[in-house]
Amino acid sequence: MAHVNEVAGYTLFPRADSWYMGANIPGKPRVFMPYVGGVGVYREKCGQVAADGYEGFLLSA
Repeated sequence: MAHVNEVAGYTLFPRADSWYMGANIPGKPRVFMPYVGGVGVYREKCGQVAADGYEGFLLSA
């Protein structure tokens, strides 16, 4: 999430007071979920997470 927030910070998305950021629901934390750093970087990040055995994720059956 730190990287997602960092990349989003280069855009106007986090500054928008809109439903996209959750601003339409009182009390809801404003969270930016999409990745706007480019599909190539996204694929690299996903590949690294998989190669590291999904460290930080809780996997269960």
